[in-house]
Amino acid sequence: MKYEVRVSGKKYEVEVKEISPSVFEVEVNGKKATIEVEEVGVKLKKVVKTEVAVKETKEVKEVKKKEEVKVEGNAITAPMAGTVTKILKNEGDEVKAGETVLIIEAMKMENPITAPSDGVISKIVVNEGDKVATGDALVYLS
Repeated sequence: MKYEVRVSGKKYEVEVKEISPSVFEVEVNGKKATIEVEEVGVKLKKVVKTEVAVKETKEVKEVKKKEEVKVEGNAITAPMAGTVTKILKNEGDEVKAGETVLIIEAMKMENPITAPSDGVISKIVVNEGDKVATGDALVYLS
């Protein structure tokens, strides 16, 4: 099914295909993700994301495929596009709600990304220097 969704005044084209009763392929403005949802859909389980990024210059076209990531837990996502400049925690670390997990630089400003709740970092899916888009998963908490 195709949907047109508006979030904070920005329009998104969303297509959702059911693969099985709890597994869906979701495409938002051309970016695809396959997700498995639990009951309310708040907690993601075994997220498999395959994304192809295309970078174009005047002379060269470069296509890069990101590797698949399989994780369990609640995702901490990028609230803005930017570059991951510092990762302050490691997988397995316990964090408290409001504790800074990593830093994203956007528009020459450092923006702390904090844990929304207490938990344990189950997976860090970015590296320092990675460019991220708004909504990209950065870290998963369990």
